Amino acid sequence: MKETNIKKYFYQILAIFAALLLSFSIAQISVQAAAKPGTVKLSSIKATDYNKINIKWKKTSGATNYIVYYKKAGSGKWIKVKTLDNKKSSYTHTSSSKNPIVVGQKYVYTVKAYSKKTKKYGKYNSEGLLAKTNPKPATCISVAVKNGVVNIDWNKGNGADKYIIYRKTSENGKWVKIATVSDNQYTDTQPVAKHDNYYTVRSYYSKTKAYGPYNKYGVEVYVNSYTPIITPKPTEKPDNPKPTEKPQPTVTPEPEVPTPEPTHRPNAAEINQMAQEVIRLVNIERAKVGSAPLQYHEKLQQAAMVRAKELNTLFSHTRPNGTDSSTATYEAGAGGSTGENIAMGYATPQDVVEGWMNSPGHRTAILTKASFYIGVGIYQNDAGVYFWAQDFADNNVDKKCTLTIDANGGNFSDGSTTCLIQFPYKFHISFASDVPQPTRAGYKLSGWSWYGDNIPGMRITINTKIKAIWEPIN
Repeated sequence: MKETNIKKYFYQILAIFAALLLSFSIAQISVQAAAKPGTVKLSSIKATDYNKINIKWKKTSGATNYIVYYKKAGSGKWIKVKTLDNKKSSYTHTSSSKNPIVVGQKYVYTVKAYSKKTKKYGKYNSEGLLAKTNPKPATCISVAVKNGVVNIDWNKGNGADKYIIYRKTSENGKWVKIATVSDNQYTDTQPVAKHDNYYTVRSYYSKTKAYGPYNKYGVEVYVNSYTPIITPKPTEKPDNPKPTEKPQPTVTPEPEVPTPEPTHRPNAAEINQMAQEVIRLVNIERAKVGSAPLQYHEKLQQAAMVRAKELNTLFSHTRPNGTDSSTATYEAGAGGSTGENIAMGYATPQDVVEGWMNSPGHRTAILTKASFYIGVGIYQNDAGVYFWAQDFADNNVDKKCTLTIDANGGNFSDGSTTCLIQFPYKFHISFASDVPQPTRAGYKLSGWSWYGDNIPGMRITINTKIKAIWEPIN
């Protein structure tokens, strides 16, 4: 073959190769230009409120936007909720008329990546993540005993139309449903007598049978089956007047409550002697049934003195401020309250102990082996009437429990992010009033989390921890 022909064929082949190479490069550029963004990997989903659901995801390559979709569980059609820029990796969907969230309904969420450059969507998790919203819990539950019944009040929870009241008679007992109401109060007319009664309230949405969270510890109150007022022995009635020839109507005097007329008001030393005599007489009665003697405790004594004076204002196991009598024990710094006895009108330790022992309910409180410590309070009012209080506690009287309070991104008034407070054993803590409230710029404090549960308070029996819950300020 001539040399000129060889060159000719060589240049032809070279031109064909160059054309193929250019075509392949152009095809590659076209493919790259039309590439889709990556697949979004969903991380977690959580109902943060009764009408809010938060979903989180991992960022992916090639995305300029992320689009959030949701649908009712079991439905086939995805509904677009929100388009976000590629800096976002989470979104909280709040119920609206356009995209509603119904309490108790289950919803599925997913996220797609989108590229504005190629106008392409990435692949997505077609199964999505499932979430369900529940009503908010009933909060600030309070109980009070009056005339043998227990009155229960609470703050309503958003998203609830019913409230279920439960009761148990020991810390580790089983909750028993006693009522379902639509209001935010209930009266238990048949509490368990001679026992601590624990109550809790659970919010409920009847249309979807959705339950809200609840206080697992409950609120405790001691219920005595007997009328709290103990009257002294009646004095002898005067002789009936002899009838005249024409009988005249006579008025029988009502039984009198004797009010002693002391020559002087007892001083502190005399009050202390009377209190010690009550304790001595109580321990004599305990010895008869094999119960160990009760030990005097200074803090229980302080609580009992407070309670004796309060009885002059309100003769009840409910204090004038509306709280249960045991709060006086905890305020004095003593724990493990096991109950209280009260009386009025008796002038001596011997008389009041005899009166208590003649009342089965008060007798039980004196003799129970559950108590180890005692304090006795005595108060005499201006009319000379004595008021008596016995406060009892178990062997946890000096036990303290530490509550660690985590500001969770906020700060307390001293600039710290964590606060530790010691409370007496079994003290009922209200997170709204008994713990310091942190602040956080751009957020408002919406509650407290205890191991994932949003609760308003607790009866503390162990060292434990709570964490602040924040909501962004719109």
